[in-house]
Amino acid sequence: MVRTTLKTDFVFLGLGVIAGIVAGHLSVPLGDVQVALGTGGGCLLSGLLFGWIRSRYPVIGSLPSAAAQVLKDFGLCTFIAAVGLGAGADAIRLIREYGFALPLAGVVITLGPALVSLAVGRWLLKLEVPMLLGAIAGQQCSTPAISALVGVTGNATPVIGYTITYALSNVLLPLMGPVIVGLAGKLG
Repeated sequence: MVRTTLKTDFVFLGLGVIAGIVAGHLSVPLGDVQVALGTGGGCLLSGLLFGWIRSRYPVIGSLPSAAAQVLKDFGLCTFIAAVGLGAGADAIRLIREYGFALPLAGVVITLGPALVSLAVGRWLLKLEVPMLLGAIAGQQCSTPAISALVGVTGNATPVIGYTITYALSNVLLPLMGPVIVGLAGKLG
């Protein structure tokens, strides 16, 4: 007989994944634009909902921590490999064409908001470091960063800061891209 804590509730897990994918594909019209959470945002909301259900009814949704860690590691490795394979050829071409100015601009654009958030969160809002770093990881939509933070802290405290900023960033970042391009076009 297998102890309950060592069993994986695949039905509950599968329903959570399906609900997340469906929620991510739902869109809401905002003017002439259709706004959607995307698969990541939908799965985040689904995970929050199904996690809440599991906290209320602990007999359902069992997922041993070792199995959860395997899923997290596999998902993270797959994501990083897909991003690298998708961007590798273009990255080399852009460096040959523009030199290192473009990657340096990317570093500045990435670090600028993170450093401002770090300063505001630490000295103005007086947030605890794990929660603040989780919020910054969410702001950057960085799944590898939140995984590393959870690994270093040994608990899920950084996820508290991550969830809201991740969801907001998933909506705001795609919306702001065209706005910035439009503003740059008007200035240039």
